[in-house]
Amino acid sequence: MQLYPNITPYHDFHLSVGDGHQIHVQEYGEPEGLPVVICHGGPGVGLHADNCRFFDPTRYRIILYSQRGCGQSTPHLIGANTTTELVADLDYLRTYLGLEKWLLSGGSWGATLCLLYAIAHTQHVQGLILRGTFLATSADLDWLYSSTGGAAHFYPELYARFSQNLPDVASILEFYQQQLNDDNQINANHFAKLWCQWENVLSHGKQQHQWGLSSPQLGLNMARLMVHYFAAQCFIADNFISENYKKISKIPTWFIHGRHDLVCRFNAVQHLAEQLNAQLLILDGVGHGVDNNVYLAAVRRAADLMCIKLSRNKCKD
Repeated sequence: MQLYPNITPYHDFHLSVGDGHQIHVQEYGEPEGLPVVICHGGPGVGLHADNCRFFDPTRYRIILYSQRGCGQSTPHLIGANTTTELVADLDYLRTYLGLEKWLLSGGSWGATLCLLYAIAHTQHVQGLILRGTFLATSADLDWLYSSTGGAAHFYPELYARFSQNLPDVASILEFYQQQLNDDNQINANHFAKLWCQWENVLSHGKQQHQWGLSSPQLGLNMARLMVHYFAAQCFIADNFISENYKKISKIPTWFIHGRHDLVCRFNAVQHLAEQLNAQLLILDGVGHGVDNNVYLAAVRRAADLMCIKLSRNKCKD
């Protein structure tokens, strides 16, 4: 199954959301179609136009945007940049676009944000399509960054370099916060590279020998945002999503998850899917990244099936 073809946005703009922040927004597809907003990962990755190719452009109104402080949103700052503000920005965007309800889709941190928005604004959510879902718990951060976590067991030699032999997750995140915000740009870029290489090997199962991002400044900005959020446990209480699952139990939800995902723990997502009685598509032999045909086809299929389901529900109404 191929992705839908590349298309150009019919609307491309910046929206002021307060605190001096403007978010970059693009709209694709059918203006009168089923609206879906796509939340990118990171935090700090920024919108990627290829993400609209999971959705049939003749049926969907596809909304991409970059969260505060990244992509072409401005400014690239961590001030006034918390989960509460990101959720509020999403709902402000919905109101600005004149939508009563919309579908949300996202991967990794983007899936976290979708779930948090759905918990806060259940009445405005038609459905959720989530891949490689990150639940932002202390256990998830331990899995990623502690010496006893699963990720360190797969790549112990890389973990030793990444962790700088620091004793725990809090120490690692505090250290990276200091280094990434160092006035010495060479030093800050060095640790941004270490941070992004660790993320890359867990996401794609291979080392990034070259500084593959288009600009070191983009990597530094992404690393700063990720550490800013993770040092504060994404500005939410521990186990917040699982403890509030009943609020979203009536929302049609698809989870797509690679069994070998080293970034986002499969067992935690499986448990949440059971709590929600949601659809769970397990991809055996697949990790976190969507850089393979199995993952790409699975997300497109979920989007097609969700469109059919919601269209039928609309007819019943």
